[in-house]
This record gives sequence, C-alpha cells and structure tokens, in this order.
Amino acid sequence: MPLAYLLGAICGGLYLVAVLATAWFAGSPENLGRILWQPSQEILYTLGTGGQVPFMQGRLWTLFTAPYLHASLPHLALNLFSLLQVMPMVERSYGRLQAFVIYAIGGIAGAAASVLWGEPSSLGASGAVFGLLGAILFYGARRGDAFGRALMTNAAFWAALNFLYGLLNPGISNAGHFGGFLGGLAAAMLITRRIGPFQEPRRLAFTLASLAFLSLTFGLGNTASLAWQFGADRQGLTTRRLDDLQDRANQALAADPSNLDALLLRASILAQRDDYVAALRDVDIAIKGGRDNAAVRNLRAWSLFKLGRAEEGLPDADAALKAEPNDAAILDTRAHIYEALGRREEAIADYRAALSQDPTIAESQAGLRRLTSED
Repeated sequence: MPLAYLLGAICGGLYLVAVLATAWFAGSPENLGRILWQPSQEILYTLGTGGQVPFMQGRLWTLFTAPYLHASLPHLALNLFSLLQVMPMVERSYGRLQAFVIYAIGGIAGAAASVLWGEPSSLGASGAVFGLLGAILFYGARRGDAFGRALMTNAAFWAALNFLYGLLNPGISNAGHFGGFLGGLAAAMLITRRIGPFQEPRRLAFTLASLAFLSLTFGLGNTASLAWQFGADRQGLTTRRLDDLQDRANQALAADPSNLDALLLRASILAQRDDYVAALRDVDIAIKGGRDNAAVRNLRAWSLFKLGRAEEGLPDADAALKAEPNDAAILDTRAHIYEALGRREEAIADYRAALSQDPTIAESQAGLRRLTSED
C-alpha cells in the first residue's frame, strides 16, 4: 500500500471518530450532515488539537496528534488531496521509511511552530505536507540536472502559492506551514547526509510512529472517557466542560487580547451560563473588530432578548436570518423576540419554521405550545 493511502486512512479514520463522538454528545441524528461537515471543536480538542493553549496546559503530546486531525470535511479533503499528490514523489525519491520520517518531523515542526508563534489552537496535515514540499525542494536542488531543477521549481511554486494563500486567510496556520517546511527540509538534509539517528531510518521511523500511535491512543482514550462520563452524569459533565472551555478562552485571550475566536467562544459560554451582560460586551467587541456573521448576530439578538431588550435585538435577528435564512437556531431566536413584542402570528410562523428545520429544538416546541394548542 502506498504510504499516502495509509496516512490518509489514519486521518480519515480519526475524522470519522470525531464525527461519531460529536453525534453521540449532540444527540441529534437529524444534524448528522452538519456534524459530518464540521465535528465539535471540543471533541477534536479531546482527541489532540495542538496549539499554544493545550501546550500550556501540559498537553505536550498534541505535537504528535495535531497533524492527523482536521477541523472540517473540506479541510480534510484538501489536505488528503495534497498528500496524495506530494507523498508519492517523496516516497520514490527517498524511500518509504525516510518519507514517513520527513512527514512526521514536518508535522511535529509545524505544530511546534504554531505553539511558538502563539496560535491558540492548530490542527491538520498541512504542516506535514509542507515538510514534504521542503524535502522535494532539497532533492531537486541536490540532483542538479534538468529534472531536479524542474522538480525544485515545481515544489517552490506550490509552496509559495500556499504560503500566499495562507497570508490572505487569517484562519490558516501560516506558522505551522513555515515550521513544517523547515522541518521537512532539515529532515531531508540529515537523511541524505546520514547524520546521527538518521543513519538508521528504520529505527527512527519506528520511534516516531510509536510516539504518534501512543499519542493518538491517548486522545482516543480521552474521548472514550468523556463518553463514559457523559452517560453517567450529563449535567455535571456539562458544567465541567463549560469550565474547561472558558479557561481555554481566557488563556488564549491572555496570550492575545485581539483573538476574536477566543472572545466569541467566551461570549457563547457566558450566554450558556446566563451571564448575558458579559456575553453582550464580548460580542460587541468582536463585531467592532470585524467579526460579523450570522452566528454572532444571533448571539447578540438572544442576549438582548434575555436582558429584556427584545426590540433592540430584532434588527440583529433579521440580519442573521438574511445571511442564513433557514437556520433553525436563528428562527427560534426571532420567534422568541416576536413573542416578547406581542407579535403572535409572526412568532408562531418562526417557531414552525425552526421546527421544520430541526424538530428537536425544545425552546421552539415550548413556544409553539404556549401560543397554540400544537405540540
């Protein structure tokens, strides 16, 4: 089996684990399509998401797990496509064991660079893929013939294009890409010169594979433990999970006060704790910072409604629905606002629309019962 297929199967299998675990905790089979598209970030954190926040919490093993985890289906598909394109060239040029060593070191270097750069969280195989590109660049330069120059030019072009794409998209770990590239380049140089432990690539590959396997097993064990606790004490676990998430958000903000993702995570947690004044403050800061989308507007509308300011929240709910017309949560928010404003028919229509999208929303079910005899 080509090495790219084996590594792709590991990444795909872990993504499936994240999807199934999210479906179990969410308890909403109707949302399986949405979960398949993007599993819970909390589940991914339990499995081994990397970055500065987990590293500072003592989760050093996430340096080995982050390169095998992915945040969404498009993220997984893009990295697997890149892996299938690049890995065969590295495997043919260096050999299977050496190719795995380059991939593993590139992934670890990318995860470490993400920590050093101060990114709160990071995951994905892109750092390892950039490590493969660095190895191809070195191989082409070392050959020195026309084929080597063409190979080197091709690798440099794709690396530069991906670096540029990352610079234009703030959600991408540019530090991880850069660190992975340097890690793969360094590994290729050491493999070629047979320095130190690289004189025995089989032993080094076995060591790196064992560390990655143990780390991934530890992450799977964390997820299994979480599932067991969830079945035993759902309410108590929910409180502990909120505490953990809020601690992570606070640590990320302490490291980078301008981190809007962490700010919105904290706002969501504060809203779940019924601290709507603090939640609204964080949401307003995020909007001023340029983070304005349907989810943010919905959180603002709900917070205003809960604070008895339903009329102020209506424009936010309308704006959120303009961006996401069929979102059940936003429809439920506007229905509550309409009900608070005495607009009964409009509230009923939105409650029904929300339940048509997601029949499990208890708030919409209760609201429809209050205003009609329907269940």
